Amino acid sequence: MFLPSRVNFCILDKKKETRSFMKKAKKSNRKSKDEEMTLVDCYYIPTVIAEQFRLLREHCALEVEKELAALFPKVTRESREDVGEVVVSYDADGVLTCEVTLSPVEVSKLEKEISADRLKKYIESKIIN
Repeated sequence: MFLPSRVNFCILDKKKETRSFMKKAKKSNRKSKDEEMTLVDCYYIPTVIAEQFRLLREHCALEVEKELAALFPKVTRESREDVGEVVVSYDADGVLTCEVTLSPVEVSKLEKEISADRLKKYIESKIIN
């Protein structure tokens, strides 16, 4: 008696599996949480990483400002309509010497350069001659 009930149980499991396998996936018009975007500066970033990105962006901006301050007398942040926030430096005469955007792509590059202790070399490559 025990064996047939066990066999029936296995058969029921198989039927459930085929039923669920044959069901069509329902499409939803709502966006999942993974697809939601948040505006950071002028860039849309996935909401799940937006806060992390803000912190990383601020860290990179401070490191860039520190490196530029060692080279030039005036370092500021400016907002540009097309690229968002930019860290810029000026020489003593007020001439633009360097600008580093804080776009997601640039922040990613800056993060790599900071972690490899190559930020100074990277900044020097961005100086306008």
